[in-house]
Amino acid sequence: MSLFRYDKDMGAVYLLSHPSESGFPASASQLVELLEQSEFADFDIIHANIGKLFTSQDSDNESLVIAMAIGAEISIRVDDNNMIAEATIVTARGGNMISMDVAEQALKDAGVKHGINKTVLEQFLAQQLELPAGEVYKTIVAHGRRAKNGDDAKFVRLCMTAQDRVLSPQAKEGGKVDMRDLGAIITVKPGAPLMKRIPPTKGETGYTVFGDVLEPKPGRDFDMQVLEGTKLDENDPNILVADSKGVPVAVPRGMRVDDVLCYQDVDVSTGHIEFDGSVIVSGDVKDGMRIKATGDVTVIGFVECAQIESAGAVTIIQGAIGRKRADNDEFSCSIKSARTVSIGYAQYSHIETQQDLFVERQALHCDLSAGRLIRIGKGENPRGKLIGGNVLNALRLETGELGAPSGTRTRIAIAQNWFELKEKQKEFRSFEKRLTEKVMELSKAKAKATKSPQSSKRDEFLKKLEASEKQLDLHYKRNQRNIRIIQQKLARLLHSCRVKVNELMHPGIEVTIAKDSKQFTRIYPPHMVRLDEGKITQQFNL
Repeated sequence: MSLFRYDKDMGAVYLLSHPSESGFPASASQLVELLEQSEFADFDIIHANIGKLFTSQDSDNESLVIAMAIGAEISIRVDDNNMIAEATIVTARGGNMISMDVAEQALKDAGVKHGINKTVLEQFLAQQLELPAGEVYKTIVAHGRRAKNGDDAKFVRLCMTAQDRVLSPQAKEGGKVDMRDLGAIITVKPGAPLMKRIPPTKGETGYTVFGDVLEPKPGRDFDMQVLEGTKLDENDPNILVADSKGVPVAVPRGMRVDDVLCYQDVDVSTGHIEFDGSVIVSGDVKDGMRIKATGDVTVIGFVECAQIESAGAVTIIQGAIGRKRADNDEFSCSIKSARTVSIGYAQYSHIETQQDLFVERQALHCDLSAGRLIRIGKGENPRGKLIGGNVLNALRLETGELGAPSGTRTRIAIAQNWFELKEKQKEFRSFEKRLTEKVMELSKAKAKATKSPQSSKRDEFLKKLEASEKQLDLHYKRNQRNIRIIQQKLARLLHSCRVKVNELMHPGIEVTIAKDSKQFTRIYPPHMVRLDEGKITQQFNL
């Protein structure tokens, strides 16, 4: 016979009779043990009432309530960004579980309208059957969707350039490649499509779990550059076509069509070359010769103690070789480019580019300078060798080996734009000080004029002072913007600059990053050299 009675309406478990009347159970602990062994084991035991049963003779009905059925509880929390709704359930202790209707109402009461995952919610509620009474568990049941920003305008080339052909030499019979065989020179005729502009997209709207709409940032629009020898297609303004016959040259957001000069070799028989267009040399550029072009310069063979200057890209398949120089003398071989320089091999040469410098195999005793990256070797993990000479400036340097086992002195200087930026920052700070002094002078003059007797002359003077104040305010705001830009550039420069060595760093290396320098006198495994809080540090691959 059961000792307990359950009132379903009240959710209460009663002891049928007072222990003092029945003589059983004999103690509070025995009653709790019997309750835990019964069908009401999961109920919330009221220990205070049980204690009273064995300390008081009072047998009122309320004191016989020894346990209560507690239903499951659900609460909803939304994160600060209103993008995630998390549900928390405390499982039932003898009472009702949370149903789907109750959970959906809780979400509604919390204001959650969008992004509810019904499948996750069902699985979440089903866990009540498996977990013990009074267990607390939680999960994310609704996600907002972030706005998807639009894509910027894109530019897709529709034709090959001469440089593409050089970097993809023609295959011979048997699958071998002839590095000197360019195939037919890439030329285009009037009307040939050169580039396609893909307009920017508006993006996709997002939403919060509360249903608020998140507007996307539309993609930036850029116009197609219509340069020499090109025009927009009459039927499609997003297509750039050739307007004259020549060699197509890729530039950012456009193309141009250059006249082209083609030579077997450049030597005393051809003389120096200065050309308004692109130059392609299928052989070598001989000792003492000079090429200057407004377009790209492509050499399939060697550049031997010669000078090349280009307002476009320079590609030298075999390499550039100069003569060993005496201290402080200039190299006999010099290559300067406004755009990317790609070269197979370099020795005793000065190579300078405003963009990237790619050396396929190795650079020996050269002076190298680039506006962005110097990479010695192929691919994303270059394995080339940089031995001796100087890196005069770059943002990043990547190589396989740096230096030589013999300890050949190799100087590396990167982030040297730091000095120029600091000088500009100093100028802007000085200008700010002068502007502040001017403002103070104007304030004093205005205060003095205001105290003087009113007259047309005084009023005219005050108007001039106010106009000067407005001009100074404009100058001050513009100068503050310039200071912020310089600070951002300095931060980006110091964050991005690094020397990456993928195989070995040998002794005899001197590295300068911005204004800090450090010499390395031992062999180091693959690692990275960068600036940390103004000091050069090494980070090794683990």
